[in-house]
Amino acid sequence: MSIVYRNATVADAGALAVIGARTFTATFGHLYSPANLAIFLEHHTPERWAKAIATDATVHLAEVDGEAVGYARIGPLTFDVERHGRAGIQLYQLYVDAPWHGAGVAVILRDWAIATARAHGALDLWLSVYVDNPRARRFYARAGFVEVMPYTFWVGGHADDDIICRLALDA
Repeated sequence: MSIVYRNATVADAGALAVIGARTFTATFGHLYSPANLAIFLEHHTPERWAKAIATDATVHLAEVDGEAVGYARIGPLTFDVERHGRAGIQLYQLYVDAPWHGAGVAVILRDWAIATARAHGALDLWLSVYVDNPRARRFYARAGFVEVMPYTFWVGGHADDDIICRLALDA
């Protein structure tokens, strides 16, 4: 089985809704009440994915036999951070199905996000990562991301402690 990587189109909205909900729930679902998780997952509908792809998001898919096994999504910077006049792009999500952890999928998706941000003229790539996710924190640190400041990430009515990280793309 080989992994195929490609940019998503609006036609992929349904597949992105499925993998987005599946990977978030598998990774973090145990942290939330069913009600808060359900509220959060309302953001993973095919309609919302289609709108994001059609307007301001770029999504890269990893597929095996036509089924999405991972994705990364970048778009305009939404964090309230000091930019110092520097253009920035945000990595909103990077998720890989558990059976594909350790297969290099996340590295390829992360590297795609970095290269695509550079190609769009960004000088910084920003993301947030859950404070109690040491694996992800190490993964981004290995690529040069620096932890900048705390951030509150809402899942329904539940506030998570995240950390905003920045990668200087011109370093």
